[in-house]
Amino acid sequence: MKLWSNNTVPRSAGSFNPERRLLAAVLQRAITDFLTGDGELKESAENWLYGEETEENVDTFQFSYVCEALDFHGEELRKAIRRQYDQARNAQSATAA
Repeated sequence: MKLWSNNTVPRSAGSFNPERRLLAAVLQRAITDFLTGDGELKESAENWLYGEETEENVDTFQFSYVCEALDFHGEELRKAIRRQYDQARNAQSATAA
């Protein structure tokens, strides 16, 4: 299941922008792992997406940095991911019942 594609990441001034595509791929992988993964893979993605970010715990590739570099509003993206997750869970519950 392909939930999101980095093919839509704009190229700067008509040229290939590998840094933005890499950041988009990191974000895409985390979202996919959270929505469809199991066990430690899912937990790790959830921690990266929703974990606490502090000044002492600054990571170059933390969620907020990736969102900022891609010009995404991180909190709105988190809400959208959570809605998609909840909808998928509700759909699974409905089919299981």
